[in-house]
Amino acid sequence: MKPFTSSIRRHLLCWLLIPILTICFVGGCVTYVMAVNFATDAYDDALLDNAHSVANRLRYTKSELTIDMPPAARAILKHGDKDVLYYQIIDAKGQVINGDIYIPDAPPNERISPEPIFFDGAIEGMPVRIGIIEVPSQNKNSRIVIKVAETITGRSELIQSILLGVLVPQVVLIFLAAFAVWLGVARGLTPLNALKEAVESRNPSDLRPLSEENVPKEVKPLVIAINKLLIQVQDDRDAQKRFLSNAAHQLRTPLAGLKTQTELALRQSSKDEIKESLKHIGTSAMRATRLAQQLLALARVEPAVFKNMSRERLDLNSVARDVTRELVPQALAKDIDLGFEDSAKPQFIEGDRNSLYEMLFNLVENAVLYTQTGGQITVRVQQSNGHPVVSVEDNGPGIPSDERSQVFERFYRILGNKESGSGLGLAIVREIADAHHATIELKDGAEGKGALFEARFQTTLA
Repeated sequence: MKPFTSSIRRHLLCWLLIPILTICFVGGCVTYVMAVNFATDAYDDALLDNAHSVANRLRYTKSELTIDMPPAARAILKHGDKDVLYYQIIDAKGQVINGDIYIPDAPPNERISPEPIFFDGAIEGMPVRIGIIEVPSQNKNSRIVIKVAETITGRSELIQSILLGVLVPQVVLIFLAAFAVWLGVARGLTPLNALKEAVESRNPSDLRPLSEENVPKEVKPLVIAINKLLIQVQDDRDAQKRFLSNAAHQLRTPLAGLKTQTELALRQSSKDEIKESLKHIGTSAMRATRLAQQLLALARVEPAVFKNMSRERLDLNSVARDVTRELVPQALAKDIDLGFEDSAKPQFIEGDRNSLYEMLFNLVENAVLYTQTGGQITVRVQQSNGHPVVSVEDNGPGIPSDERSQVFERFYRILGNKESGSGLGLAIVREIADAHHATIELKDGAEGKGALFEARFQTTLA
């Protein structure tokens, strides 16, 4: 059956009216059967009375059987208001001694018995109802058969009268019920029309939740779902605005530097000066590239975006090892001892590999940038109290206690630090940790020197 997707009203009307029509149809059939049975029983009883009336007119003489029925009585008996009555008297020898010449015999499956027999037949092409009874003759060992037949006009009219008396009110009730159902469905769909108008009246920038007041409980889940969608759209829009604001704010400086260095190189005539300018241009381009990467990473871990990303089963050892291996050349350039210590067992979590890679890359890269030449950095994966933990520890200058709560804010940089940066690295670290339901904590390094960044995840996957 094809679903009624074109109209809820049509769908509801069909599902409401079809059962009503079915009930009325069944009721009509039952009424017809009852009317037929009632009319049949009533007219069969009258037919039996006529047969007994004929039997009461039988008279016995010395040698023959006669019937005492004057012509006037016979005319009254044979011709009623609506039907014609036929009768036939058959003696014990099977001879018709009085009445009409032809009345059909009983069907083969019916046998003559002391009990009355009724069946349908036809006389001269007209349908009749036939009744047969037996009465004792003068000779107690023989029986006399009396047949009576009657046309069915009266009983047909009685059946029609009963049906009309029952079905006409039912048909009227069906139309009244259909009208009531149509009005009820139309009124019941009013909240949907109000919801449609509320949505249509909004402009694209109006993402306020729809009101849930005076909303039927059947429509309320739809309103709640729409409000959730509006909140998600608003979150996505806010995330987009934040990204555009951050990108415009942060890319302005390196792009302006690139423009300045390019204009300066164009004015240079010495090869050494042009080479120096190109070197500055390359450095600025690298910073702009890294900044763009960080901005994109920050946009990817926005809650509205990250919650729709797919997760996978990851081993923290594998991610931390790859990050450490990539940053070894940068550490060697500063003569820094960059080491990696994995856990004895795999530390599985569910998450986004690219985001976790970006988080650890920022932690290790910050450690390499701010640790002095000849320093030491250790990337470590372990399990603590049943939780996977990844940490980055260095013996560099560390971070003052009063600034530790601020270093995870966007675009915050420690005063007096000579290293260039955007102030986004640790902000990205915190956003990714929050997205993975992990906690990021900043502590002192070994023997109170340097800094220790520790990310603790909430669950371990067996």
